[in-house]
Amino acid sequence: MTERLFETNPYIREFEARVLKCTEKDGRYFTELDQTAFFPEGGGQPGDRGFVGEAVVKDTHETDGCILHETDRPLKEGQKVCGILDWHFRYSNMQNHGGEHIVSGLIHQKYGYDNVGFHMGSEEITIDINGELTWEQVMAVEEEANRAVLENVPIQTTIPTAEALRTLDYRSKKALEGDVRIVEIPGYDRCACCGTHVLRAGEIHLIKILWMQNYKGGVRIGMLSGIRALKDYGNKHDNVTKISHLLSAKTGEVYDAVERLQKENADLKYQMIQIKKEMLAMKAAAFPMTGEAVCAVEGDMKGNELRDYANLLAKRAKRVLVLSGGDGSWRYVLTDAEKKAKDFGFEMQTLYQGKGGGSPLMVQGTLSGDAEEIRSWFENHL
Repeated sequence: MTERLFETNPYIREFEARVLKCTEKDGRYFTELDQTAFFPEGGGQPGDRGFVGEAVVKDTHETDGCILHETDRPLKEGQKVCGILDWHFRYSNMQNHGGEHIVSGLIHQKYGYDNVGFHMGSEEITIDINGELTWEQVMAVEEEANRAVLENVPIQTTIPTAEALRTLDYRSKKALEGDVRIVEIPGYDRCACCGTHVLRAGEIHLIKILWMQNYKGGVRIGMLSGIRALKDYGNKHDNVTKISHLLSAKTGEVYDAVERLQKENADLKYQMIQIKKEMLAMKAAAFPMTGEAVCAVEGDMKGNELRDYANLLAKRAKRVLVLSGGDGSWRYVLTDAEKKAKDFGFEMQTLYQGKGGGSPLMVQGTLSGDAEEIRSWFENHL
């Protein structure tokens, strides 16, 4: 069995070990050591990365009680190696795991809800709570959680005796047997946990809740702590500052400035739509009617312009075809006052490699071919 150095001292960054076994599967190598400071993925916390000897450790996980270091190359059985953790990655996980304990513990204390899901992702940390919360309640939890950071309360890890455990009030997602590792943050949380954490809450620096959404009858909360929370704040501050310069507004007034800009944009879009409608009406009124069936060939009409133009022309002709596009590839709308649009559309699509559908009054779709040839066929095919 591998000695788990991370359980007795999570601050070990380098260690000496001997290779017990190295196996290969599908081009991947899995190395077992006689002792390790690499935490295997579990309890929502990702596995550690780093180096073992000259091999890169890409991930660490546990299978059937064995801690397996996934390496980029094989290592010899019996070989003595130096293990070096990616400490920035590990320490960030320790900060975030501690922050999650404080937030989950406070929610449990205040509202009686449990954390039923926890994941430390590459972008943010998520926790799933089995009860509904308001944003105001979550912000109050965040404020109190950061008070634990300011107070620099200890984060203690113990393995109580079976007798002591029976009378201990602690959070756990499932019933546990044997030795149970308890992580306690006095006044804030007591939870069964296999992960790694900082020794005092002050090392977390900052706990920030980013968002909340309804999820499976409760809520899912996104959050960050420590170095990652500070980087997230810095990135967002830089973006807000750049936006404030573009809007010529103070950083604290960016939201109001964007809201005004959105309203102005909506007003301009409405005005543009009205102008386009007037232009289409004028265009349809000026279109030369040469018979009961007319075909109009236009450039690339946007949105509903094609259909709107066909409807305007249909007020002056019995049968209308509008083509939009170019280079032999067309979108079309066909109308027929005698309710034969589907029949004409099917025949036209057969001749000009088209497709589409609609009603007896109107069909629309695509065609391929020469515009003048299509126009001639349509206007003379009564």
